[in-house]
Amino acid sequence: MARDTRISAGAALLVWLLGLLACSAERPAEVDVDQRDEGVLEDLGALAARDDVNLLYIVVDTLRSDRMSAYGYDRETTPNLDYFARTGIRFDDHWAQSSWTKASMASLWMGLYPERTQILDHRDVVGPDVEMPAEVLGDAGFVTAGLWRNGWIAPNFGFGQGFEVYASPAAQQSPVEMRQPARAGRIDGTDIDLVFSAIEFLRANGDRRWFLYLHMMDVHQYITTPDNALFGSTYSDAYDNSIRWTDDQIGMIMEELHALDLARKTLVVLVSDHGEAFGEHGAEGHARDVFREVVRTPFLIIPPFKMTTGIRVPFLSENVDVWPTLYDILGVRGVDRADGVSLLPILVERRPVREEDVTISHLDAAWGRKDTEPITIVGLRRGSFRFIHDSRSPDGPLLFDLEQDPSEADNVASAYSAEVSSLRARVDQYLDLEPAWGEAPQIELDEMHLRQLRALGYSIEE
Repeated sequence: MARDTRISAGAALLVWLLGLLACSAERPAEVDVDQRDEGVLEDLGALAARDDVNLLYIVVDTLRSDRMSAYGYDRETTPNLDYFARTGIRFDDHWAQSSWTKASMASLWMGLYPERTQILDHRDVVGPDVEMPAEVLGDAGFVTAGLWRNGWIAPNFGFGQGFEVYASPAAQQSPVEMRQPARAGRIDGTDIDLVFSAIEFLRANGDRRWFLYLHMMDVHQYITTPDNALFGSTYSDAYDNSIRWTDDQIGMIMEELHALDLARKTLVVLVSDHGEAFGEHGAEGHARDVFREVVRTPFLIIPPFKMTTGIRVPFLSENVDVWPTLYDILGVRGVDRADGVSLLPILVERRPVREEDVTISHLDAAWGRKDTEPITIVGLRRGSFRFIHDSRSPDGPLLFDLEQDPSEADNVASAYSAEVSSLRARVDQYLDLEPAWGEAPQIELDEMHLRQLRALGYSIEE
């Protein structure tokens, strides 16, 4: 699912040419760049009354939170995001709903668990009746644009609904070394193409209220430059290097946001669809299981004001909560059918918002095989326990005590039979949920689309 992609030394010029923003404690350039007024957490609740707040929504594909220095990782992989986390809001215990992009992104956009979206198979499509965030914000007067580089969220799968512009930027801006022909395990271009398109959008729409969605792919592709290859050359090191490179690109976007004086009226959100495995449970990559390393992801909110002390939220949160929270902050009426909840009351009123302290991650491991019975894998977190049900497992259920074993290394199911029975019943209850929008439509993929998706490193059998 992931691979060690290398870039020639000529690409090192790119970093110098871009003049990227540096935001580490040792290099306080961000203090000069950041022109936001100071504020406090309660000011977040006042944004709904404004009619000028934009939304910059960044999805960094395949980004696990524990590999970000903004989340305490001992390598400085995210110096730009470190600064913005220190002046914004970081959700410390955040979970994605699947380890495969299409299923996870459907849940993220709809605020629904996979069993309720029914986006579980490679042919499944977001139906035309589903009300997507771009439609909601478009109706509220936002200019809507989406820039993406992952074929699983292409328009033919329904993810472009509501966007006035929904496009995958052509590979034109990055150096020739980064514009290699697409081949197995790699898609053409880099996120630099997306960054330049995003900056063009910001410059052209500074006088309008907008929603800009950016879906970045260089971490998924393990792309970096020699200047960002700071952490070694192993498979795992290459992943960290690509995070550092992507952080530089995000820094460039943020610098432009400040240079155009848009940061004072823009809410910036960073999330991911899933993480990445490095053999912790015997697998590498993602879209194979739902262990912690592939479903623990970041959720950062960067307000249009800066706080002297960043907020770290210790409570459970999930990707299904992201859009209910954003609708609430922006003062926009959202979708009534969501499974997720707005986290704004936790932030501004310090009160709990969940009836049940649960997170759910779900993968059909047969998602890439046509006419194959589902292989259902569900990870359910309740309290300190995380239960994993795998319909193909010969060894029975898995139960982990995350307080004692945060890496999910020790199966304690035999010692907690009552908890196993209770959590299995809760999984069955989840799997009995009715789809929110009915059964998902399906499409047949032609050879061109299959090649594009296989270029991401996925195995699809038609």
